[in-house]
Amino acid sequence: MIRKLVISGILLVTLFFQTNAQKKWTLEECINYALENNIQIKQSKLSSESDKITLLQNKLGVLPNLNGGASYSSNWGRNIDPTSNTYSNDQTQSVSLSLNSSIDLFSGFQKINSIKQSEYNYQASKYDVEKMKNDIALRIAQAYMLILFNKEQLDVSTNQVEITKMQVNRIKILVEAGAQAKGVLYDIQAQEALEESNVVSAQNQLDLSYLDLVQLLDLKSKDGFDIVKPDINTGNEVALIPTSQIFAYSSKVMPEIKSAELRLNSAFSGLSIARGGRYPSLTLSGYYGSNYADNFLDYSHATVTPTGTTSLTPYVVQGTMTPVLQNLYNIEYQKMSFKDQLNNNLSKSLRLTMTIPIFNNYQVNSAIAKAKLNTLNADYNLQLQKNQLYKNIEQAATDANGAFKSFNASQKAVDSYKEAFTYIQEKFNVGMVNTIDYNDAKNKLIKAESDMLKAKYNYEFKKVILNFYQGNPLTLNK
Repeated sequence: MIRKLVISGILLVTLFFQTNAQKKWTLEECINYALENNIQIKQSKLSSESDKITLLQNKLGVLPNLNGGASYSSNWGRNIDPTSNTYSNDQTQSVSLSLNSSIDLFSGFQKINSIKQSEYNYQASKYDVEKMKNDIALRIAQAYMLILFNKEQLDVSTNQVEITKMQVNRIKILVEAGAQAKGVLYDIQAQEALEESNVVSAQNQLDLSYLDLVQLLDLKSKDGFDIVKPDINTGNEVALIPTSQIFAYSSKVMPEIKSAELRLNSAFSGLSIARGGRYPSLTLSGYYGSNYADNFLDYSHATVTPTGTTSLTPYVVQGTMTPVLQNLYNIEYQKMSFKDQLNNNLSKSLRLTMTIPIFNNYQVNSAIAKAKLNTLNADYNLQLQKNQLYKNIEQAATDANGAFKSFNASQKAVDSYKEAFTYIQEKFNVGMVNTIDYNDAKNKLIKAESDMLKAKYNYEFKKVILNFYQGNPLTLNK
């Protein structure tokens, strides 16, 4: 029974892995997986959570603080007796308890501006996470399309080898029949070897592009990993929206722009915080505490015991020389209880403190000067982000137009080279063209097909980027 369960489990696991191995990933699935599992994105989210905690801390900073205190001490040797407030050599043990609280009534609006600054920083950090997601998504889209390109490149190289193999077999038959010289066979076999080398190179490039995408997805291995090949039909040129119009929209929604704007607002809040250091500050604080000592006596409760003896006093009976005697008593005081000591020794205070800045070693002025520089730097950064975004859009639009023209030109070139190769091949088959001309025509066709593929995927990728800047998701689906 146990053996059957083990075998069933192994079969289920094997079936699971086979199913996963057969799964093909779409571009959307690759992007969604990366957004959920990419470590860089997770780190960016942690940074945003840290800014959120800072925001909460600054919001709660306007409330009063409250701290409790407790201490215990054991003293021996010469110390102050808490009963008589005089020095003694008795061993004493004491306990003190206290509560302290304070609140800033006014501090140049620094706490309010700190809340504003941390709110801007938190919102900016969330946009930084979105920027990280966009960067990862674009890299994945580029890697995905590179795989598609390398796949087609491999197919082209493989097809060319198959054509050459058929030609090699045909020439062999002619050589064996004495209708063709061996030199022709050697030339065509050299062409076959060159094209097989191209296949190996194309396969290596495909493997590397798979590895790049797998690493972007943080998968353990590329074994069994494959992607869906969408139907990409590059037809007529797409009417591209003007660059300025794309930028007008993109500059309002792109996370890098929103983040830079919020960082600028944060810098202005930092300047307000620094200027708040010139204002007086007003603080209200309070204290509530008491203490206990184990040798503290309660003088309101005493036990008086006669000793049965008398002693002379410095006084005499009037009219006689008889001295006045007094009875002696033993007086014992009880130790005051813990509760009574806490009540009797209770101490309370309330303090209102104003601090007026007069001279602080130029610290306030330095902080203000640095804060002004930070605002200028944040403003420059915002302009840089906008300039970079416009350059990216303009570059993508220019590349898309150029790639489409290049694709059309290379497509015409492929058609021409196909016709030329077909013509040369027919003449070669009847011995009217030598192998040099044949191989040259074939190599030109191979290069033209490769150039057309490059132009095709370059154009498609630039279109994807432009659609992305217009607020559309990254997709290859039409």
